[in-house]
Amino acid sequence: MITIKLLGGAKRSFSSDVILIEKNSMSVSDMLVFLQNLTLQNMPAFDTKNVLVAVNGLDSSALQGTETPLKDGDVVSIIPVVHGGGKNKRKL
Repeated sequence: MITIKLLGGAKRSFSSDVILIEKNSMSVSDMLVFLQNLTLQNMPAFDTKNVLVAVNGLDSSALQGTETPLKDGDVVSIIPVVHGGGKNKRKL
């Protein structure tokens, strides 16, 4: 079983902040497709392009990127990349 923890805005697309996948192996890419297909209707779309994926606490980009293999017992954290800013800057 692979445990997926959804952090921050990533959990808005799902009914839970933890998802358990009953597979013994898959790639990060396969997992992201699985999550996209799991997104509930009337919920915000799950944006796979603006997330960091950590596998057992390590950023997947430091491993094999989207081809990083996941195996039974792995814990995957999905962390949305939050960015932005405004035109109005606060003056101190």
